[in-house]
Amino acid sequence: MRISLVLIAALILNTTFLFAEPLASLSQEISPWVLAGSEAILLLGYLLNRWIIKVSKDFMLDLGYMDVYVRQDKNKS
Repeated sequence: MRISLVLIAALILNTTFLFAEPLASLSQEISPWVLAGSEAILLLGYLLNRWIIKVSKDFMLDLGYMDVYVRQDKNKS
C-alpha cells in the first residue's frame, strides 16, 4: 500500500513537471498577483461555503419526530 502511494505520488509529480514547462511559457505574461488574488478569492469562497453548510446544519429544525397529542377536555363534551 505504501509503495503504491509513493508510485502514484511520483507519477503525479512527473506529470506536473512535464506540464510545468509549457505552462510556464504560456503564463509568462500573467502577473503573479493576479494568480495570488484569484487563489485568495477561491480560498475565501471555499471557507464561506463550508461556513454556510455548518450554519445551515446548526439551525435546521427537524420536526419529523415531534409527537403532538391533542387531548380533549372531558368536561366540555
